[in-house]
Amino acid sequence: MRRLVTKVTVTVHVITAVTVHVIRSVTTHVISAVTTHVIRVLTMHMIRAITVHVIRVARATTRVLVIVRVSVIACHTAYRGTANRLRLLP
Repeated sequence: MRRLVTKVTVTVHVITAVTVHVIRSVTTHVISAVTTHVIRVLTMHMIRAITVHVIRVARATTRVLVIVRVSVIACHTAYRGTANRLRLLP
């Protein structure tokens, strides 16, 4: 009878130890996998958002530069025309 109790006790201890080890291992692996996935997804979203923002700013800057260039040319042309009409230029 004592041997049976000892065998059952050892079996229960082994099963408990293995179960705890498996739960810890699986939990650690799942947490690592989920954390890695979340970091990758967030990194990709941040890169995409920053890229879109940079492109939008570049487009706006280009539009402003084109408007300034056209305005400068128009002002210069208008000034030269006025100067020619008033005969201020030789």
